Amino acid sequence: MICATTNCSRMTKKIVLLVLIIGLSFSDAFFQNLIPSIPKLPTNINPSKASEPLLAELEKLISATQNGVADPATFDQVQNLMIQISNTRPNEEDQRKMLPGTWELVYTTEKEINFFKTSWPFAKVSSITQRIDLYNQVQPIVENYIDFEGGGQFAVTGTVQVDDDTNNRESIGTEERKYDRVAFSFTTATAVLWGTSISLPPTGAGWFDTLFCNDQYRLSRDSRGDYSIFRRIS
Repeated sequence: MICATTNCSRMTKKIVLLVLIIGLSFSDAFFQNLIPSIPKLPTNINPSKASEPLLAELEKLISATQNGVADPATFDQVQNLMIQISNTRPNEEDQRKMLPGTWELVYTTEKEINFFKTSWPFAKVSSITQRIDLYNQVQPIVENYIDFEGGGQFAVTGTVQVDDDTNNRESIGTEERKYDRVAFSFTTATAVLWGTSISLPPTGAGWFDTLFCNDQYRLSRDSRGDYSIFRRIS
């Protein structure tokens, strides 16, 4: 039944805001910092000589998903491809140099983000983007946006910095691989609902590793063990 009273409309907005705050409080490297130990990478991956055919295969898998939502049936295949692609880059090459820019999230295993994409009842997600300015001389920043059809938006902004902790390593077979880690800490959070901007509590801190990054794609693994794929848009 459609509620026609002003009080009911106000109550609906309060409920939406409460759900929003609860949802934001659980987000990951896109929005959070609850850190269990992450699983070890598989050791039975043979490094590939070139990333292009692997990226093409990965793109096909992403296209077959529901709006980039991780499918348990293909997750292992996607994860293995991401690791294979990571192995195509020279070990000494710092992937973080390619991070600055604006990226669209096209695939993730993060349950909270996927909730917004599949089950958020108030509006359909139109895009999820991230802007990183890691080498800004004044203040390196990260900005994350979930945009909804009709003009709604969730946004968080924070600081980022290079994290060269020597413990940031994984063994793949006989080779030790150092992933290029970036630490982040969110400082502001905002929701735009019904044309009104509402400040929310910031949603934490954490880190993400860049497994691979070029002028088209960025493959990441974060401090909660989630895997995400971004496509560069600027």
